[in-house]
Amino acid sequence: MNKSIVTLAIVGACIPAAAFAQDAAPATTLGGLRVEARATYETPTVSSIVEDDDVYKLGSAFAFGGEIGYDAPLGDWTVGPYAQYEFSTVENCDGSDCLSVKNYLEAGLSVGYSVAASGLVYGKIGYGEMTLEATDGTDTVSDGIGGVAFALGYEQGFGNNFYGRVEGGYADLGQYYGINMQRRHAGVALGMRF
Repeated sequence: MNKSIVTLAIVGACIPAAAFAQDAAPATTLGGLRVEARATYETPTVSSIVEDDDVYKLGSAFAFGGEIGYDAPLGDWTVGPYAQYEFSTVENCDGSDCLSVKNYLEAGLSVGYSVAASGLVYGKIGYGEMTLEATDGTDTVSDGIGGVAFALGYEQGFGNNFYGRVEGGYADLGQYYGINMQRRHAGVALGMRF
């Protein structure tokens, strides 16, 4: 009889402890191959290397594209490569003379940290290249410029495979005929992990 009471008391004490341990489990790390569709609002800017504080917007418009990446889970962290491509709608014209951004390509390394069972704060650093096109109504010339790029964002999972992201970033694309070029963006993405 005493053994039964002791056994029931031990079992009764272990059940809440096991339930508490399950509730306090660490956040699940998100990882694996991922593919996403992106929509960003971008602002390519130029600044002179001769004068100070003279930053001008080339324009602001939406860019659309996609990203593919692989996130390897390392405990609460993820790390892995990514590559993205976006086509742009930025154009600035003066009569028949127009300068437009055709596309943007970026590749680099992404690092994330799990903040909940389905949430991830991440940062990206890589190399970005933007293609500019100039036309005077008769002749058209295009050229690519590139440099270091980085971004910060948050990912929220929906179910086992789908996720959404909000992201902001900056790219310093170097000098183009004596002026400095940059790209700023903020946008959203919808993706799927495999």
